[in-house]
Amino acid sequence: LGAGDSMIVDTGYLAAMDASCSMDIVTVPGVKNMLLGGEGLFNTVVRGPGKIYLQTMPISSVAGALRPFFPSSK
Repeated sequence: LGAGDSMIVDTGYLAAMDASCSMDIVTVPGVKNMLLGGEGLFNTVVRGPGKIYLQTMPISSVAGALRPFFPSSK
C-alpha cells in the first residue's frame, strides 16, 4: 500500500503487515450484510505505507484442511 492508501479485508484473511502499516477494526455496515452476508460482523481496514500479506482462508480453516494429514492420538 502506498502512503494514504487503505484496503478493507475480512479480519480472518490478514496474515501479516509491515510495522509501518496501521489497522482498525470496523463493523460491517447494514443489517442485511451483518445477518446475510456470511462474512461476519467485523472487517479490518489496513492503511499504508507498507506491504500487507493476505491468506486465502482463515487460519482455522487452514488447520481444518490440514488435520486429516496429521497422525491422530487414537
